[in-house]
Amino acid sequence: MKAIHNLIILLMTVSISVAQTLRSVEITSIPLGEVKMAGFTLKSDKSVGVEAIGAGEKTKVPAKFTYMVDPNGLFAYAWIINAKSRDLVWRMTLKNTSRYKKSDYSRIFDGSVNLPRGEYEVYYSARVPDYAFFDDGFFSLGKLLDKLFKNEKWYEETQRDWHIRINDVDEEVDKNSILKYHKALQEQAVVSMTGLRNSEFRQEGFKLTAKGTFQIYAIGEAFNEEIFDYGWIVNANTSEKIWETLADKGKYGGGAEKNREWKETTTLEPGTYWVYFAMDGSHSPDNWNSNPPYDPDFYGITMTGVTGKFNPKSVERIIKQKIQPIIELTRLGNNESVEAGFKLIEPMQIRVYALGEGRGGEMFDYGWIVDLTTGERIWEMTFNRTRYAGGAEKNRMVDEIITLAAGSYMVHFVTDGSHSYFNWNSEKPNNPERWGITIYPADPKFNAENIQKLEAASLSGNIIAQIIRVSNGRVYQERFHLDKKTAVRIYAMGEGDWDEMYDYGWIENAETGTKVWKMAYDQTRWAGGARKNRKVEDFITLPAGNYILFYNTDDSHSFNNWNDDPPDDPYLYGITVYSMEK
Repeated sequence: MKAIHNLIILLMTVSISVAQTLRSVEITSIPLGEVKMAGFTLKSDKSVGVEAIGAGEKTKVPAKFTYMVDPNGLFAYAWIINAKSRDLVWRMTLKNTSRYKKSDYSRIFDGSVNLPRGEYEVYYSARVPDYAFFDDGFFSLGKLLDKLFKNEKWYEETQRDWHIRINDVDEEVDKNSILKYHKALQEQAVVSMTGLRNSEFRQEGFKLTAKGTFQIYAIGEAFNEEIFDYGWIVNANTSEKIWETLADKGKYGGGAEKNREWKETTTLEPGTYWVYFAMDGSHSPDNWNSNPPYDPDFYGITMTGVTGKFNPKSVERIIKQKIQPIIELTRLGNNESVEAGFKLIEPMQIRVYALGEGRGGEMFDYGWIVDLTTGERIWEMTFNRTRYAGGAEKNRMVDEIITLAAGSYMVHFVTDGSHSYFNWNSEKPNNPERWGITIYPADPKFNAENIQKLEAASLSGNIIAQIIRVSNGRVYQERFHLDKKTAVRIYAMGEGDWDEMYDYGWIENAETGTKVWKMAYDQTRWAGGARKNRKVEDFITLPAGNYILFYNTDDSHSFNNWNDDPPDDPYLYGITVYSMEK
C-alpha cells in the first residue's frame, strides 16, 4: 500500500510540474481595424497546439480590387512570424481552416504546428473588406442589402469567437516586450525608418568610413508595375541610385496582395549615403485600408550591418535638419520667377533639394544653377533627374550632391500658372513647404567662412553689359567701355522663325555706328519651350573702345508675357555680354 501511495504522489508531482512549465499564449477580444500581438519562446524544437477562429468567404473580386485582396481569403485571421528572421512560419488560410458553427463566414483552425527552438511573434488582424459586397466580380445590391438588413451584424456575430490560443509554449511574451524588442532592433540599425504615416516622406543619411556589408529589409506597397510606398538609397558623392524597391523585385509581404517585401544584402564602399522612404496618401501602419503585411511594425526600410562583415564604428549619422541652407527659394506660387546668388571661396560639395511639377518627361516648375563666371547652366532639374514626391503623380523631387568649384553662382526657380504651394490643383507632395529649390552644404562640418551670399550689386560677376527680361515692342540699349582688347562671350535668346528673328540683339561700335556682332537666325538653336524660342552662344574679341549693346522686341512673346511656351531659361531672355578675361 505504501508503494502505491508513493507512486500516486510521484505522478501528481510530475503532473503539477508539467502544468507549471507548459504555458499557453492567446489573443482575444479582437477589435476591427487593429492589429493585436503577443509572443512566445520555445526552448526546444516542438509541436505546439494552435486553436484559432477567424472569418472569411470565397468571393470573386473585381479585377480593379485585386491589389486590395488577401489571396489567402480571410479578413479576420492570425499568423506567426519568427522574431529574429522576421519570416512567416504559419498563418490561417481558407485552405487550412474549416467552417465553424455553420456560419457563412467563421473559420477555425484546430491542430498542431511544428516549430524549431526560438522566439516567435503572434499577430491577429480583422477588418471588414470592401469587396464583401461583390458577387461574381460585380457589385451586388442584393448582397449588400442581405448583409445590412437581413443580418446587419453579419460580422459582429462571428466576432465574439475570434481568437488564437497557442498551447505548450515555454514562455509567454507580452505586447510591450515585443515593442521594446522592435525598438532595440531599429535603434541598432544603421538606418530604420518605420512607424510611417500617410503622405510622409523621410530621409536619413550616414557616412561610411570602411567597406561594409548590410542587410536591407523593406516593406511597402506595390502592384504590377506601379509602386506607391517605396524606398531607395543614393550615393551622395556621385548621386548614383544604388538600391531601390523595384516593383518587380519585391515578393508578397502578407495580407493584401499589394503588400510587398524586399530583403537583400549589399556591400557598400566608404562614402556618404542618403536613404529615403516615401508614402502615398493611404495604407500605412496607423491606417491600413486593407489587410496589413505580416511584419507591420517594420513597414518602411531598415538597414542593418551584417555581423562579421561590418564595423559599427565605421558609421557616422548625418542629420540634415541641423544644416542651415545656403539658398532657400521655397513655398513658391503660380507664375513665379525667383533667383538668389552665392559665392564659394574654395571648392565645395553642396546638396540640391528641389520640388516641382513635371509629367511625360517635361518639367513645368523647375530650377537650375548658373556659373556666373562663364554664364553657363551647370545644373538643371530635368525630368529624368527627378522621382515621385508623393501626392499627385506630377509632383517631382530631386535630391543630389554636386561639387562646385570656387566661384559665384546663381540659383533660379520658375513656376507655371497652376499647381503651386498656394494653389494646388491636385494632391500636394509629401513635403509641400519645400516647393521650389533649397541649396545645403553637403557636409555638416562645413566651413561657414567658405560661403558668401551675393548682394544685388555683386550678382553681375564678370558681366560687361546685359539686357534681359525684356518687354514687347521696345528697342533697348546699354553702353559699355573696354579699356583693352577683350575676349567676350555673348549669350542671347529671342524669338525667331523661318530664318528670321523677331526678338534679337546686336552690338555697335559707339564711335562709328558699325555693327560688330548681330544675332542671326542661322546661328541659333532651339532654346526649349516653343520651337520659336532661339538662343545663340558666341565668342569674339573686341578691341578697346566704346560700344552700344542693343536689343529689339516685336509686339508679342516676351518675358512673363509669353504667347506660347517660354524657353527653358526665361530669366536670360535678351542678351548678355560676359568677359572671358581672368
